[in-house]
Amino acid sequence: MSDAQPPVWLITGSSQGIGLAITRYALSQNHTVIATSRNPARTRELVREIEAGGGHWLALDVTGNDVEEVVRVAEALYGRIDVLVNNAAYCVLGSVEEVPQALYREQMETNFYGPVRIMQAVLPGMRARRAGCIINVSSATGIISVAGNGVYASSKFALEAASEALAMEVQSLGIRVAVMVLGAFRTTFGSEGAQVVRPEGDYGGEHVVNKRLAWVGKLGGKAKGDPEKAARMMFEVAVEKEDVRDEDGRRFLRFVLGEDCWNVTDGKLRELRRTWDTQQEYAKRTAVEE
Repeated sequence: MSDAQPPVWLITGSSQGIGLAITRYALSQNHTVIATSRNPARTRELVREIEAGGGHWLALDVTGNDVEEVVRVAEALYGRIDVLVNNAAYCVLGSVEEVPQALYREQMETNFYGPVRIMQAVLPGMRARRAGCIINVSSATGIISVAGNGVYASSKFALEAASEALAMEVQSLGIRVAVMVLGAFRTTFGSEGAQVVRPEGDYGGEHVVNKRLAWVGKLGGKAKGDPEKAARMMFEVAVEKEDVRDEDGRRFLRFVLGEDCWNVTDGKLRELRRTWDTQQEYAKRTAVEE
């Protein structure tokens, strides 16, 4: 990023939660911010606040057919996009069996295909400049899935897979990719912002699915994660103030935000290690006998 001009950010899902926090923080650091949301008319006061602070606000539906056009408009404002934050998302909760397939598709359209569309629209400009940073906002459920969260987790698993491949593909082109693996934060995302398919029959009552959904519904205001602190850490990763390399000098792809996130994902990694340690002999049994 050039020291002569402030970096230009394009942020999706800017109207609430983590997206709003990073929008405000980047502006406070005198960076240039293009905020976006599906329907800016619903948050007129926020739009006025951001634009009064020097930012721009564009309407962007990440599932729409005009994503490329909106990105062209955004690039035309300042001639480039230095940092893309793919944050727009929502959460479908319910058992794998009971969630209608239409909701699966809608979840993937917003949480996976949407970010991919925007990355594909932004990457040509970044490649031409041989510079840029893409931040994809993921979740602990992009590492570990749990009962009642299979639909949302599927979308985040997919985003993490695409991010991992993209990071390898664009590393030699001067473009960085970072995945923010978030725990629970004090936003309305998992409670008011969730679309819940209430469990019935075997999945109701004391079943783990029903208990999980009840827990998530109560979590929003009690989560330990501070959105403003997450925004600052994301900013530091984008501008490389945060330590973004390992001891061998390789850039980290994932950044874990939230102690709860670290705990549950560490548990998954330990489980995988135990499984892999016991499966080596099984793996060898499939070899062709020469």
